[in-house]
Amino acid sequence: MYSSQNKSDNNFMDKERIPRLMARFAAPALVGMFANALYNIVDRIFVGQIVGAEGIAAIALAFPSMLLFFCVATLIGTGAASRVAILLGERKTADAERTLGSSFALAAVLGIILSVVAMAFIRGILLASGASETLYPAAHEYLSHIVYGIAFGIVSFSLSYQIRASGSPIYAMGTQVVGAVTNIILDAIFVMKFGMGVRGAAIATVISQGVSLCWALLYFWLPGAALRIRLRHMTRFKAADIKRIFVVGAPASLIQLNFVFVHGLITNASNTYGGDIAVSATGIFMGLDSLLFMPAVAMGEACSPIIGYNYGAGKIDRVISAVKNGIAVTTAFYLLSFFAIMFFAEHMVMMFNSKDTELIRFTAKCMRYANATIPIMAISIICTSLLQGLGRGREGMGLAVVRFGLFLWTPLLLLPQYYGILGVWASFPISDIGGTLASGILMRHTIKRLRKN
Repeated sequence: MYSSQNKSDNNFMDKERIPRLMARFAAPALVGMFANALYNIVDRIFVGQIVGAEGIAAIALAFPSMLLFFCVATLIGTGAASRVAILLGERKTADAERTLGSSFALAAVLGIILSVVAMAFIRGILLASGASETLYPAAHEYLSHIVYGIAFGIVSFSLSYQIRASGSPIYAMGTQVVGAVTNIILDAIFVMKFGMGVRGAAIATVISQGVSLCWALLYFWLPGAALRIRLRHMTRFKAADIKRIFVVGAPASLIQLNFVFVHGLITNASNTYGGDIAVSATGIFMGLDSLLFMPAVAMGEACSPIIGYNYGAGKIDRVISAVKNGIAVTTAFYLLSFFAIMFFAEHMVMMFNSKDTELIRFTAKCMRYANATIPIMAISIICTSLLQGLGRGREGMGLAVVRFGLFLWTPLLLLPQYYGILGVWASFPISDIGGTLASGILMRHTIKRLRKN
């Protein structure tokens, strides 16, 4: 019933010119990622302007936990989306729907489990993130409300990947946009009008994630949808499907997990070597970091379903073309971010706090240290997309371990002992250079193998 519809809907994936196809996927992905980043950024802006630096620090302390929750969403979402794209390229709609149903049920179950666990261990989570006695009460107030929306966020974020892989990137974008707009409106009401502080920001985020979930679920009941969520696929897990989802999604999830670990290291080092103001700077840096590099990451997300679909269809020349175009465009985006940071860092920081001159100066300095080598990062982003699109999870996992375990975590653990807080930020250029070299070698090997086969 849906097979012929699927062929018609997704025919453009292996026919349309690669640059145009990438723009078709990248633009909605960028808007969607921007909207998703607004969840945390808007909370920090509203709370920072109303509550002050203490409020920003409180949200920053809860941020690693939120990233950890979305690691699960990324694990399931990217793993299932890669499989769905390849199956649609092979014209196997029934198998694609089975993968979709399994991933939906898996995301819901894990979301509920994580919510219960997080409620039980909030204190330990925040102390591990580096919460001081002065910042703990506000951080606890924020995170204790956020945990109620974990399942909403994980399922909606995971489904957005499946919607994009189904050939509907604009609707996938809407999943994040609807939630972000709702969050902005509710933040203005709860934080500014009612003066609810960090608690109001957390409640606004939970409600917004529920709205995003409703929007994502609606897609699979629309008449023109390429896939359907079917009850029989939700209740009958196949071990092979779950294994594929986990193996392929693990590298992207590990990247997210890296941010959790890195954020924790930075926050603890900031608290040790710089005190509360350094923790506030970390919160601002992480918010801006996700915002500035979204165009490059969006291009990576756009490449993955294109690579997967055309790989499934046996069109290797289009796979290689997507890689080349992805590297070129992503490099351009990174260059723009680099110059923006070098020349306008202070102005960016002032979005979060326009009164504390010491905080503005310190955060801007750290941003310039950390982003000194970002223009070379395009190869790492597109290599990850290539491996994900091809369904080569083990190779992607190995690359992620080398990039982060060797080239980022090690400097982050060692350099602060000798150079204090600046040693933390100097670790990022080391990671960029090492990760790019490793990614370039693996990408070259993978493309040579594709051409040979």
